[in-house]
Amino acid sequence: MPYLIPPDYNRVIQDANLQQIITSNTALLNVCATSAEEEAREHLRQKYDVSAEIQSTNTWNKSNTYLAGNRVYLTAPAYDTNTTYNIGDYTLYNGFVYVCNTNGTTGTFDPVKFTGINPQYEVYFAINPYPLFDLNSDYKVGDQVYWRNKTYTCLVPTSFLDHDTQLQYNQLQDLPLNNIFPDDIKSGVTYWGHGVSYYVPTNTDITDTTFWSNSDNRDQKLVEKIVDITLYHLHTRITPKNVPATREMRYMGGQQDRVVRGDGKVRYPEYSALGWLQSCARGDISPNLPLIQPKQGGRIRYGGTIRNVNSY
Repeated sequence: MPYLIPPDYNRVIQDANLQQIITSNTALLNVCATSAEEEAREHLRQKYDVSAEIQSTNTWNKSNTYLAGNRVYLTAPAYDTNTTYNIGDYTLYNGFVYVCNTNGTTGTFDPVKFTGINPQYEVYFAINPYPLFDLNSDYKVGDQVYWRNKTYTCLVPTSFLDHDTQLQYNQLQDLPLNNIFPDDIKSGVTYWGHGVSYYVPTNTDITDTTFWSNSDNRDQKLVEKIVDITLYHLHTRITPKNVPATREMRYMGGQQDRVVRGDGKVRYPEYSALGWLQSCARGDISPNLPLIQPKQGGRIRYGGTIRNVNSY
């Protein structure tokens, strides 16, 4: 399942037009969307944790287990007057998802016997049980963090180097990190123990706020740009030499706004999908995406000799 969900396309194209383009072939749409995601990754992976952001947005299933950070959208089988519903059964009626609150419910839909949850396609994500591990935080013994599907408890506090010790390294880029990653092969167990696997257990209701947050944690600008890339590639499949001007404009901008650099590479205008991704990669734009730890891919390179602070 791609990063995008069906309603995302409604931002820039009517569903009837979309179905005409894909000839009602959802598999084709998903293939192009997956290709668009990879195109976005190529620009963002040097600086951002794209695996955490650009992940599948699957339909929620109560029978499944989920990892923290997994993203789902709400849907259910359409209500059937011939089906008998019991407490905890989910169904879709008039675009809204309900859960049954009365055993033996059947026949005409009775809103008294169902509890409304949310409209279809509402997005949720599984909550981190503890704050995400951060290399730059100051941890004390007993502090708990979440990192790569496990929870950890701090065993050794963060150690910051004093100035005299820093001077021994000479170059800023040679300074050791303030913390040890919990899954570090050499020292992780010493500092954080073995960790405990964490997941959202099966049969956890989507309304359980201990495990789920009813919000869309995707970067909405990135969603928009991946939609634009997907639609552009869908049109090139139909008429490669006659792509609608709107799709080309949203994908790469107007010809007059593209700049060819000295190395022959094209810099696309920021209002286009390609230009926006290029600006994110350069650091001109800071999208709401998780950064790689330790930070990298910045516009200003980190380094230089450690400053010698004198006191008298």
